[in-house]
Amino acid sequence: MADDCFIAIGSEDDIIDCSRIACNSEIGIKYEFTQEAISKAMLASIAQSGMLILARENRNSETKKSTASRILGFAWIEPKGAFGQAPYLKLIAVAEQRRSSGIGSMLLQEFEESTRNIGRAWFLLVSDFNERAISLYERHGYEKAGILRSFARDGIDEIIMYKRHE
Repeated sequence: MADDCFIAIGSEDDIIDCSRIACNSEIGIKYEFTQEAISKAMLASIAQSGMLILARENRNSETKKSTASRILGFAWIEPKGAFGQAPYLKLIAVAEQRRSSGIGSMLLQEFEESTRNIGRAWFLLVSDFNERAISLYERHGYEKAGILRSFARDGIDEIIMYKRHE
């Protein structure tokens, strides 16, 4: 697990950095995200009930919880975004140089922990081409529940995945 970072709740001030990470992610590149569009969507989301969970870099061992530290990844959550009653993981993205370092797992675990008292299961969509993300979710106990054919883009299917609360 990544011990050189910590989890924090994000705010409007973090949206620009999160949008950069999102645009440079596999899905961001494939779907041609723009910083302006993703920032606007995140802002609208957190103005309602959406949340950003951040993985922040520890600058040094004495000031581990510095809020000014660099964002290494984030999870964008809609607490009741799945069918109006269950937590929905809208997007999870990790800075390119920190992928496969455990940050995605940390963010996924925090998503589950912070929404454990909402609904009976967690939901997400993952694009069929994003095999690393599918593998991450399966390792954490998520199951494939269905496919939305050409849902967001023609020729790209979205896999519905869910995990029941234990």
